[in-house]
Amino acid sequence: MKKLLFAILPILAIPLLWANPKPGDFFTSGPKAGKEIALTFDDGPGPHTDDFLALLNRFHVKATFFMSGDQVKIRRGVAKKVFDAGHEIGNHTWEHINYLKRNKSLIKEVGPAKAPRKSIDALVADMEKTSKLIADVTGRAPRLCRMPHGIDRSWVKEAASDAGLILVNWTFGEDWTSKSKEDLVKEYVKALSPGAIILIHDGWPKSDKSLTVTEAVLKAAQEKGYQIVPVGQLIGLP
Repeated sequence: MKKLLFAILPILAIPLLWANPKPGDFFTSGPKAGKEIALTFDDGPGPHTDDFLALLNRFHVKATFFMSGDQVKIRRGVAKKVFDAGHEIGNHTWEHINYLKRNKSLIKEVGPAKAPRKSIDALVADMEKTSKLIADVTGRAPRLCRMPHGIDRSWVKEAASDAGLILVNWTFGEDWTSKSKEDLVKEYVKALSPGAIILIHDGWPKSDKSLTVTEAVLKAAQEKGYQIVPVGQLIGLP
């Protein structure tokens, strides 16, 4: 009986890992059971976000866009268009500050004991400012946040908890590198696996490589039988 119970427990625990994520939680992937993945876009809304929307629409896919507050302010109409098309919008802070570098500077200024609190307060204010603008533009406050540069520290999790946001990094992404379109396509397609969170950028002035990668990922996911869903759905947000 004990052996049977221990055999069943891991199975019962699997869905619980993805049930009701709460602010301050941190994800780099979703459940590896099944064939769901998430496609995410950073740093927008950008000058070519409409092109990404057209691609997603052609494949009937909903994605997650992690938007920077300063870009939403510039392109409010594009942000609303993303939301109205049924995509999920996440918080990417206001202007892509490297908070790890900022925290290191604060350590020098105020010492290691006071720096974390100051970093938390600054980051919470940043997150809340960005979330408020997204809510004003779309009518819905984001529940997810992706930190610029993927920073993962205990004080970042505390800030996210205070700001009411769940942290999401990624399983794979490299469209910002100098690799060729061909090499990027190969790597992205290879990275498709159950629960993967794929990172691409729609917020750059020159997005030709990222558009090529996006189309390749959409085609490959379709061929491999993957369902692409927003991150919130992937990680079990109600």
